[in-house]
Amino acid sequence: MINHPFQERDALLRMTVCGGQARVLLMRTTQMAQKAGDLHNASDVAIAAMSRLMTGTAMLGVMLKEDTANTTVIVDGGGPGGRMTCVAHGGSVKISMMNPQMELPALADGRPDVAGLIGKNGTLTVIRDYGVGEPYIGKTELISGELGEDFAAYYTSSEQTPSIVSLGAIVHEGMVLSAGGVLVQALPGCSAKTLEMLDMRAMLFSGISRDLFEDPLDELADRWFKDMDMVKLGRQPLEYRCDCSREKALRMLKTVGRQQLLEMLEEDHGAEMTCHFCHTTHTFNEDDLKALLSSGMN
Repeated sequence: MINHPFQERDALLRMTVCGGQARVLLMRTTQMAQKAGDLHNASDVAIAAMSRLMTGTAMLGVMLKEDTANTTVIVDGGGPGGRMTCVAHGGSVKISMMNPQMELPALADGRPDVAGLIGKNGTLTVIRDYGVGEPYIGKTELISGELGEDFAAYYTSSEQTPSIVSLGAIVHEGMVLSAGGVLVQALPGCSAKTLEMLDMRAMLFSGISRDLFEDPLDELADRWFKDMDMVKLGRQPLEYRCDCSREKALRMLKTVGRQQLLEMLEEDHGAEMTCHFCHTTHTFNEDDLKALLSSGMN
């Protein structure tokens, strides 16, 4: 029995409103953000930034129907936190950040300075890999570095889909009290009246991190979209999960080239590859490298 939203498991609530003229994705990503913070030993502001990017990337990931498809979002705004890379495969998400221990003072209103950490002189890049053919790549200039506005700008400019995106998290001394977001998108045939109605509702989402702390997803949906002909289509679990493996690390090791492998063998008598997403280290001894060299690689 869940007694408090803090205990509600990470999930996506999928809905339509206004007779199917718009779709809504409402997400709780608190446990994902906590795991990312713990794995990367991250500062509070870095956890807040990573949580926003994971939520935004998950929104893109769950919209791909192909089992082999995945979505990668890279944010590089020139800030002291450095580049962030997030990958979503369905409801599974993983993230890396160049400088996750970087600390910044909170803003005057107490919110974490996510834009200061990320920077806004750069780009948000979306790579959709369907498992076959060439991946789709879309890129937009960062608007604010707060990420909610930046994802909304991506949807509008790269996918020509008017969208409202709100992302947020409450983090205190390494503990994630709430994290998540909401995406509202106009669908083909959406009327101007519906767009105006949705724009007026956008102000309701400004305190989303607080609302997620106080209420379960279903209650938020019922309150935010009351009298909007809302239909709940289903719920999907979300999780932080890295799919790295020794086999994948070995395939990556093959790409370094024969000369570098020989140097690893002669100088280090082996090799180690550490995953940027979960910090698992995969170790290869001399016999592993010799087998790789004798396998016919160039």
